[in-house]
Amino acid sequence: MRINDVKYGLYMYQNQTNRTKPNASKPSNADTVTISSKGLEISQALKSDQVERQNKIEKLKQQIADGTYHVDSQQIANKMLDFWKK
Repeated sequence: MRINDVKYGLYMYQNQTNRTKPNASKPSNADTVTISSKGLEISQALKSDQVERQNKIEKLKQQIADGTYHVDSQQIANKMLDFWKK
């Protein structure tokens, strides 16, 4: 390999320019996320539904623990019949 070759010098120059290009278009560290008003509304509705569901579950757990939770067998039978008739 000859050091004084013209191609070698050109190759080194191209490598230097290729290394500096990615640094020039370096992305900024400040990424931002925006949520639409509809998205915020849906998020708040889901949170309130989760809270209501959790309260209902806690109430049922308490009724079961106290022995005051009773199931209406007639209503269960009707729901089962409706399901199997479909």
